[in-house]
Amino acid sequence: MKNGGIIYDRVFGWQDQQRTVPLPQNVIMRLASVTKPITAAAVHALIAEGKLNLDDRVFDAGRGGSGLLDIEPFPSLGDPRLAEVTVQHLLQHQGGWDREIAGDPTFHPIRIAEAMNIPSPPEREDVARYVLGQPLQFSPGSRTAYSNFGYQVRGLVIEEVSGRDYLSYVRENVFAPLGVPASEVIQGRTLPADRSDREPWYDDGLGGRSSAVNVFDPSGPPVPWPDGGWHLEAFIAHGGLVASTRAILAFLDVHQIAGPNIGERRRAAGWWYHTGSLDGTNTLALRRDNGVNYVVLFNRRRPDSEEGPDYVEQVRVLIDDLLTAHRVQGLVPAGSEEYGEREADDFSVHP
Repeated sequence: MKNGGIIYDRVFGWQDQQRTVPLPQNVIMRLASVTKPITAAAVHALIAEGKLNLDDRVFDAGRGGSGLLDIEPFPSLGDPRLAEVTVQHLLQHQGGWDREIAGDPTFHPIRIAEAMNIPSPPEREDVARYVLGQPLQFSPGSRTAYSNFGYQVRGLVIEEVSGRDYLSYVRENVFAPLGVPASEVIQGRTLPADRSDREPWYDDGLGGRSSAVNVFDPSGPPVPWPDGGWHLEAFIAHGGLVASTRAILAFLDVHQIAGPNIGERRRAAGWWYHTGSLDGTNTLALRRDNGVNYVVLFNRRRPDSEEGPDYVEQVRVLIDDLLTAHRVQGLVPAGSEEYGEREADDFSVHP
């Protein structure tokens, strides 16, 4: 996109695993963590409506209705500091959860279901109840640690405050003002039978070999990771949206994609980007100065057996080299700085 107009839009590859059906031009794909700035934009829309403030406390945490979410911890409150978590903390990955220390609860649905004695996979509220029963890894606001769970909670906040389901609110208050039809941004589905016919198959990089416990049927046969290794529907606010590149280009042209003002109307200079990564997904949304934006979506990410950078990083280098070569045409400013939020590995299936 250049100055709000799409100048190049192209698809490559196959829609089916047998590689017999070319990808349609109107293909939509999983976004993985490129979902997060969209969730941030929905939060800022609620702030603009006067329904939410950045310093609002998120959890009631036994304080008698003074938090946005009245979620009963399981089995009991795991850390009194949970009462200090604010909307701003969730936006900036400062809520107190560190997946490098305690693991990522959004990717452990079977463990959580077993602990709570409920069917797998647990719903978002169940995951929240479980996490609220665990200790924090640091005091909210004291440092930053990338947190899928924090953005999962933000989805619950959006629904609680707006009175709408997450997808409806995002479509109507983030994308409709941009002229993006509802059909271009949808709920991702875990199981192939439930997906849009505009989506491709999602390649696990293992040649389709079954390798994951099915979170919908833990005692059943294993499945490819993209088809049941995790509960994509529960990821809706942090990694579960499916969209077209055109929809994300429109978003990039108006909203901040990363950084301290993530989700706000664009105002900060420099280059900004956000990546996403899941088995079967690798994504990039990047904004350059001088009105140049681009989006790249893959239905495969680089497996551990392949050396080199992620696919989106390889393409980013190629595109930026091309644009730099055309600086004389005013496409690229000299000396631009680059800032971003790279989610290089949402979840490694090869620990």
